[in-house]
Amino acid sequence: VETEVKHGGVVQILDCDDKEKEEEEEDWLPPPPKITVDPQKRCEDPTIKALRLQKQELMLFAQSAQEVLRTVEESVRRDLEATKQSSECLPENPPKPASERPKIVISIQEKAGLKQFRVYMDDKFERLFKMYAEKVKLDLQSLAFCFDGDKISPTATPESLGMEDNDIIEVHAKSN
Repeated sequence: VETEVKHGGVVQILDCDDKEKEEEEEDWLPPPPKITVDPQKRCEDPTIKALRLQKQELMLFAQSAQEVLRTVEESVRRDLEATKQSSECLPENPPKPASERPKIVISIQEKAGLKQFRVYMDDKFERLFKMYAEKVKLDLQSLAFCFDGDKISPTATPESLGMEDNDIIEVHAKSN
């Protein structure tokens, strides 16, 4: 260490080489041991090896699952596009879901008594007439159905006739 006097003050000058030597001398810990591993002698733990294999299998499974998802998405898109194209040809009023369609109970009066049927308000009577004819094992053409004295058209609906729950339809067998 040298000292110099400049303008009335003392300046110390340190030699950098000496400082490094001092730091080296202060490092009293021995260097860490060097471990050399012979790759031929190194044995992998069987558990780790099994886990690596399972990881590879899972990655392959995930890739195949992604491919399946892509395939399904593409088929759904194609179906959706086909549905959109075909829906352009359909009428503007699609049928309502079953949960939104109101139902009523209609009784059909015959000689033997009443037979009750639960039908949707917007269903055509032709469906009800067919069910009744099958139930009584008669030909539909030989039956005539009336409500409030008027003959019911097969294309009419309970809603169009203003029917309510438990209204009665009369059935008459036509004579040949």
